[in-house]
Amino acid sequence: MIQYYVACKRELWFFSKQINMNYDNEDILIGRMIHEKSYSRNNKSINFGDIAVDFINNKNLTVFEVKKSSKLEEPVRWQLYYYLWYIKKFTGKDVNGVILYPTERKREEVKLTRDIEREIERILDDIKKIIEEKNPPPPVFKPYCRRCSYYEFCTV
Repeated sequence: MIQYYVACKRELWFFSKQINMNYDNEDILIGRMIHEKSYSRNNKSINFGDIAVDFINNKNLTVFEVKKSSKLEEPVRWQLYYYLWYIKKFTGKDVNGVILYPTERKREEVKLTRDIEREIERILDDIKKIIEEKNPPPPVFKPYCRRCSYYEFCTV
């Protein structure tokens, strides 16, 4: 939900109400295929409590997140911050993070700071408020909205 929160609070509200429009979205299907084909020697989708990370390098305590493209860079970064925060909360260990964009041959290292931890906690409080609302937040149009499967809900 952190990724939805950063990308679009309206999409977060729809998702929280189980109004899921994008499971057969072409971009999601391509992303799944890239995830399955890339980094095949690594363990995939490791579940840890309420989160599922793409894979972990236990040797240097690094969590990896594989994405199709960097178009939603900021929401993805906050998703990974949340994973690092969550793991630290339950293990007490600092963990590194890396976002991989295999089709772009790009990678971004992510570090959790105390300021980011506080922001995660604030975001989690705000998420609770948004999903408790009777109606979705008003639409805020962004460059990537046209490719969103909820686009019709926002333009009607």
